[in-house]
Amino acid sequence: MKTQGVVLSLAVTDAERSLEFYRDVVGIERATMNLGTVCLELQGMTVFLADVEAFTKYSREAKRAPLLPVPATDAILSCAIASIEEIDRILAAVAESAGRSFPAHRIVHVSGRAQYIGTFADPDGHLWQLVYNLTETEATPEEGPRAS
Repeated sequence: MKTQGVVLSLAVTDAERSLEFYRDVVGIERATMNLGTVCLELQGMTVFLADVEAFTKYSREAKRAPLLPVPATDAILSCAIASIEEIDRILAAVAESAGRSFPAHRIVHVSGRAQYIGTFADPDGHLWQLVYNLTETEATPEEGPRAS
């Protein structure tokens, strides 16, 4: 797997408090908040901090088209991947192993950015999310659930 970036998503009890802590106390200058999620830009890695409610909504298995078709979790490791084909290849290999793969899906964020996302759990249940940013010609607005 050749990653083009790594993202770790964590649940927090108060996103605003977390933003102030990481920006003002720890000194992460590139700490921002967008749509209720804190984004910490670190060298070689991005950390997203979302309020527990938003994180749980994003990560919990839901009765209607969930963003991630997996149970609630404490963390999600996300990697930018170069192609849809590579995501599909990895998910197929995981399905033939001791891990668990979930059907890949496309989502369109409220920002309009569209992504192809594949998710798998390793044998210990740790979640990995493989993300490919779709080009305008690859994305169609009516595909997949809309992330908020």
